[in-house]
Amino acid sequence: MTALSVHLPARRLQAGWPLRWLSLSLALLAALWAGACSSGGDSNAPQGLAGTPVGNDLQLTWTPVPGASGYNVYVGNAVGFPLDPGSFLGLVAAPPAVVSFNPGASGTFVFVVVAVIDGEEGAPSAPFTYELVLTGPDPFFAAQWHLDNTGQQGGTPGEDANCVPAWNAGATGQGVTIAIVDNGLELAHPDLSPNVVAGSYNYLNGSSNPGLGDHGTACGGIAAAAANNAIGGRGAAYDADLMGFGLLLNNTNNNSADAMLRSSNIVDVSSNSWGPTDGTGGLAGSPQVWRDAIANGVTNGRGGLGLIYTWAAGNGAFAQGIPDDVDNSNYDGYANFYGVIAVGAVGDDGRRAFYSEAGANLWISAPSMGDNNHGITTTDLTGAAGYSDGGPGDLSNPDYTENFNGTSAACPLVAGVAAQILDANPNLSWSDVRLILAETARQNDPSHPDWTTNGAGFAINHDYGFGVVDAAAAVALAATWTPVADLTLVQTPLIGVNQAIPDNNTTGVSVPVTVTNSGLSALEFVHVFVDAPSHTFWADLEITLQSPAGTISRLAVPHAAAGATPLTPPLSNWRFGSARHLGEAANGTWTVRVRDLLPGDSGTLASVRLQFYGR
Repeated sequence: MTALSVHLPARRLQAGWPLRWLSLSLALLAALWAGACSSGGDSNAPQGLAGTPVGNDLQLTWTPVPGASGYNVYVGNAVGFPLDPGSFLGLVAAPPAVVSFNPGASGTFVFVVVAVIDGEEGAPSAPFTYELVLTGPDPFFAAQWHLDNTGQQGGTPGEDANCVPAWNAGATGQGVTIAIVDNGLELAHPDLSPNVVAGSYNYLNGSSNPGLGDHGTACGGIAAAAANNAIGGRGAAYDADLMGFGLLLNNTNNNSADAMLRSSNIVDVSSNSWGPTDGTGGLAGSPQVWRDAIANGVTNGRGGLGLIYTWAAGNGAFAQGIPDDVDNSNYDGYANFYGVIAVGAVGDDGRRAFYSEAGANLWISAPSMGDNNHGITTTDLTGAAGYSDGGPGDLSNPDYTENFNGTSAACPLVAGVAAQILDANPNLSWSDVRLILAETARQNDPSHPDWTTNGAGFAINHDYGFGVVDAAAAVALAATWTPVADLTLVQTPLIGVNQAIPDNNTTGVSVPVTVTNSGLSALEFVHVFVDAPSHTFWADLEITLQSPAGTISRLAVPHAAAGATPLTPPLSNWRFGSARHLGEAANGTWTVRVRDLLPGDSGTLASVRLQFYGR
């Protein structure tokens, strides 16, 4: 519990528990409790102890005891009081006594009043139990520029997720469950516990406590920290329910698949700020069992409406001493899978964060720490554990941090917005939700040279996907959205190529792929399988896909890589992903082009194959 004090209207007594303790023996405390439980007939026991909230104060009243010179007020908690050492709040001359709670105090308080007669305590009153849930402004909300950027810390006003108008429209995540799949989630954190529901799981010990994960706790606060409780900040979906799945405590292939489907009849949104090691420039695949679980989740989860999986696109674009991007999100076999929403990061200036990986697979971007080094304010492990220990540069309350960052922070923000969308319209499918995100994304950084328009009229950018998430616009569109049909998968046969890729040559190898009678007039996602296992350093390659409408997806770009030559693993039937052809038709001639743009290595393009997801 947090410090409080008792005072008369005329003066305040600074004897607030736990700031000052009264040394009482356990025997006396036990006697007090026994007396409290049977004090109805004792003429020395104050009768009718009751409390009335007055603002954030509590006014205690009771019937005066004849001959009493004053009254000692005690407080404890519902579990241990008064068998554990009790707390003396103070002495008052006569009722009422006003108990003042410090800002941020909450919990269960048990009060007992004892009359003082001739200098000695009489029998205690019957206890009065008070459940305090404070409401009021969240003190750190003003620093949460990712929710409402007013230019604090020198940021650009409006470069945020635009959550406030969505809240004002009533979309706060009510009735939606978000699972934080991470290294744990502090269920008892005072800003998370109001939203925690049963169902969390620890993959290390099998318990319902997902573990005290600092990373997961920060992500949970961004998605769904409680609001208007006079402590900390708030989440994008501050009324949503929260679960934590401590997958990263024991991340096996089977466990990763289980985490994608656990409680799939209850979970609506799964937030995943994890993935392969960043900054290597190499390929990192996902296991088949995980991909099967995602496919199952989007097909059968939420009663057939499909789970929404948000996924951090990766932080490997930056490496010290290397001027160009190292990792691309398409080298990540989790983030480039059709069933997830890959999320990139922008700073408070609206530009791509230096670490955020570009990729044709990117769906959307969201605010996080950028070039200005203004981090995200969110929940941290309580006390000195976690990211904040109360030292220089930390917030005054070590239960919070203002330095969380990465696509790890952007991902749960989009998860929270997805929960706001489902609050506005719970009948939406997983495809409906991500289509709404694409339709309503805000075109940030408008002078960025990569912005173009695809064949269906969507603004697209390899650095940003469809743009920055806009909660207000998404919630407004969700309310009137007409659900779309389920996705259909159409794939081409394996196309054998077996052509040498000219070294350091801009011509390269082009493979036309003609699609007819697909039945798909509106694509949602495309997978491109490229097999060139003999190439001795595939990081020299540029690989593109061009649609019949002329839209180009850059699937791989020449880049530095930490691996030795030949780069391991090789480009062996690697599955790339692209969201950039959203709304385009599948029929027509597609072109896969592979060029080796750097000297010194060579190899053969063995085959290509395309998969189309659309309707």
